[in-house]
Amino acid sequence: MCGSVRAETTAQKDRLDGLSKDDLTRLGPELTRGPAALIEFADMERDQLPAVNIVVPIRASGEMVTKVLTDPASFPRFMPTLDSVDIVAKHDSSIVYDWAFNLALLRMRGRNLMTVYPAPKARPDAGTRITIDSQEGDLGRGRMLFRVHPRGKDSLLVVSLRMDLREANYVARQITKAARSVNRSANIALAFSMALHTQLESERREPRTREPLPTSALRKPDVDLPRLSTLLNRGDLLLFTTNGKTLEQVSVLGVVAQNEAKVQTVMGDAKGFGNSLVPGSKAEVVAQKDALTTFDWTIDLPLVGVSGQMQLLHEGKKMSIEATQGALQGGRWWFELTPVAPEATLVTGWARFDLDNTTWLLEKLVSADAYLGHGMIGASELMLMRAVRSRASK
Repeated sequence: MCGSVRAETTAQKDRLDGLSKDDLTRLGPELTRGPAALIEFADMERDQLPAVNIVVPIRASGEMVTKVLTDPASFPRFMPTLDSVDIVAKHDSSIVYDWAFNLALLRMRGRNLMTVYPAPKARPDAGTRITIDSQEGDLGRGRMLFRVHPRGKDSLLVVSLRMDLREANYVARQITKAARSVNRSANIALAFSMALHTQLESERREPRTREPLPTSALRKPDVDLPRLSTLLNRGDLLLFTTNGKTLEQVSVLGVVAQNEAKVQTVMGDAKGFGNSLVPGSKAEVVAQKDALTTFDWTIDLPLVGVSGQMQLLHEGKKMSIEATQGALQGGRWWFELTPVAPEATLVTGWARFDLDNTTWLLEKLVSADAYLGHGMIGASELMLMRAVRSRASK
């Protein structure tokens, strides 16, 4: 089958290593609050986009999660933005299927090859591995890797993804051509949506009583930095605090290879910070009083451009931003610096906000699939983190 030959070529170009058992052990305490994500650094020499890795704890057996994931014909029943899936061919452990996605201006079609690798009989705890390769269509070249790790009655699902939307259809290319960060954001949103809908469907099919948690206060995440240092050498971490279907907080952790004083200077410069978010982003200071800076900001991108006004409060190692007007109004972001070496500083950020009052296209996407919105919120936290790193390196 010619599709299989192409899939091997794609696999070579877009190899995904995912997360090891040691990686999952390191993330274990963070997963008690909700999903976690490792967004790897890009391979600039190979012009390769960063891999996105999402880990989701699921209160359902590994067998059930595998059953949900290996039945693509059922995907439209629990993935709200997916219109249809038509099975084209089945052969042993492979399934070729066509898919359709229709929402507002985003009308997409494609063909995927799913390959299932069951756990070895001698090691059932190894779990199932599933790959999905994009064969053709509007999402460009890419690969998704799913690893289902049994944990007694429960399981962990790891979704790793790298989709290059620079080779997608016209609308997707217009949205993502301005910056890698937009392409990366789309990857995070897609991976998060796939992972969380799989969690929801698996738990629906294998229901258990779950007591709702009290709403948690917005606060700095309490993490063990030495335990996470290996992961932070590979990329930045996103930690999601969830309560049922509600996203209560998103946190980001990343190490900047500069001393604390340099990073403080960068974070206190509202105009320079705003100008470095993505190509086309701008910020202008409109008022300054002591440590409080009020600034107007604009991100001028096709179809997803936004603007508004924010206030930045900079107090030494700590910084907070509040959106006071326009897009994201009411959102709050906090950042804190921790020196980890003479020329290395950990930036920890935490935030709670929603994507209401942004753009027509984003609002359409979020109203159709809240989990896409959660992924975009995580992606925006990462964008701020990487803007700090970009500015500090200059």
